[in-house]
Amino acid sequence: MTHFPDFRRGVAWSLGAALASGIFVIPWKLANTAGDTAAAAFALLGFAALFNTALSLMQRGGPPRVALAPYEGWIALALAVLSLLGNLASAAAIATLSASLMNVLQRGEVLGVALLAWAVLGERVERRFWLGAGLAGVGMVVLRDPFGEAVVDARGSLFALASVICFSAMAVVTRMAIHRVDPVRVNMLRLWMTLPLWVLLSGGTGGLASLHAAQLGYAALAAFAGPFAARLCLILSARHVDARITTLGALSAPAISVPLEIAILGHVPLPRELLGGAILLLGIAVPLLRLPARRRGA
Repeated sequence: MTHFPDFRRGVAWSLGAALASGIFVIPWKLANTAGDTAAAAFALLGFAALFNTALSLMQRGGPPRVALAPYEGWIALALAVLSLLGNLASAAAIATLSASLMNVLQRGEVLGVALLAWAVLGERVERRFWLGAGLAGVGMVVLRDPFGEAVVDARGSLFALASVICFSAMAVVTRMAIHRVDPVRVNMLRLWMTLPLWVLLSGGTGGLASLHAAQLGYAALAAFAGPFAARLCLILSARHVDARITTLGALSAPAISVPLEIAILGHVPLPRELLGGAILLLGIAVPLLRLPARRRGA
């Protein structure tokens, strides 16, 4: 049984991840409206690689070991491809969607991971998952308003869905390989691998010429808040509590991004966005709500 102090620490780290995720979408929105979205994705991944390498250096007290077993190399490459595609899709999505709405849509990763794990790994999916998926679908319908004037950009929504699929697939690949790889080393190399892959996909580095100081600054802030701080908090939370508790706490991220978006970007979400987002988050939360009966005691 989980000790109560451990449970509190796990929840605290989960809420820390929510805070970082809520902050992430603001500079990420600014980075993608300040210039080319593909270049912004390169900058985000580059800064994330630097931050994670610095953390690895501090943890090990020296240069990290980069030699990979063949299996680790293939896993790092698969994660790099999915990470690059997911971040490119995320950049294209947030260029047209509001920061708070993008944060809500990204919470769909909870359902995406469960669905892919069911299809690929054969993991059991409970009935509450399908109930939650149905509620999430209702939330999307409310957001899209198919019987009236649409308030959510269709192209941005599709890119957001693509990013969720990519990030969900990353989680499933990680779950498949977690006991055969060094997660810290593979994660660091995954980030560095995305940079040459970006160059290959873009046909060269010419697109980086558009990067300027403001966009680099926003990308650095976004990289620190999201791929670095939020991911680190999630890892630390997972040491103390079940995965569903960690994910449930992280669902509060949109509640953080909404006031920040109003204060910094001057964008007030429409009532339909708030209602649809609330229904969507409720649907995502349903599969996670089975909490342990008691947490106190040994």
